Amino acid sequence: MEKRSFLKSGSKEIVLHGDLLRYKNEDEIKDIVVEKIDSISIENTKGIQSNLAWASLGFIVSLISWYFLDESVLSTSIAIISMIAGLIFFGSYFLLSTYSTLVIKTSRLDISFEFSSNNRRKVNEFRKILLERLK
Repeated sequence: MEKRSFLKSGSKEIVLHGDLLRYKNEDEIKDIVVEKIDSISIENTKGIQSNLAWASLGFIVSLISWYFLDESVLSTSIAIISMIAGLIFFGSYFLLSTYSTLVIKTSRLDISFEFSSNNRRKVNEFRKILLERLK
């Protein structure tokens, strides 16, 4: 039996077996012949910097409403809500910055597989095996 390689993340799974690459999502299964793959790349998650900008804006609005507005229930609630929103966006910036995406492109469809930095070694090994099969 030939060497078999696979990746799994949540409900997504990519299995390489022989000349077929099988992509399984929660509602669909796609089979791709390995020779039809055009490119394989690992990309960073896009749009993360906007979370950092929203976090900064939340902290600034919180400071403005806390110090410069009159002490009322409205200004206090605006300060607390904007501080919580800033913390959420700040946390999501650091959480999402550890994720990358494996993109496998063919002429017919593109497969994207998100993974964390903890699984980078496994994804790189899978990518090397897939590139060897392409040659």
